[in-house]
Amino acid sequence: MLDDATINKIADAIADRINQKQQQPSTMKFEEARHELFHDKSREWIKYYILYQYPEVLTDNGGWITPPKHQGVRIKVLDVKVAKKWLKQNEQKIDWTAPEPITLRRQAGLAKPIKRNKSNNIRI
Repeated sequence: MLDDATINKIADAIADRINQKQQQPSTMKFEEARHELFHDKSREWIKYYILYQYPEVLTDNGGWITPPKHQGVRIKVLDVKVAKKWLKQNEQKIDWTAPEPITLRRQAGLAKPIKRNKSNNIRI
């Protein structure tokens, strides 16, 4: 049998965990989400590999993140709990090591290459 002191410690620990879970934000700004949810990936990477590849995550389709519309309209995660659940379920589908979209455009010849100083290989 457990004594009262041990039971109280366990109850306090459970109460602390419940409070922490309840204090998690329900919405999140995109910049914060980049770090908290998307492994510090760039805005362009997240748009290309997640928002465009998985349109079900967009609020227009019943998802948890607002779509990128045009400059000046902020992207926002509207349901952090659902976002975390979706990302966990789809972690294996997403290639987190994929190159930045600008790299893909450069390889396809659609973006300007990085200029380098030939004498010491420094970017200009």
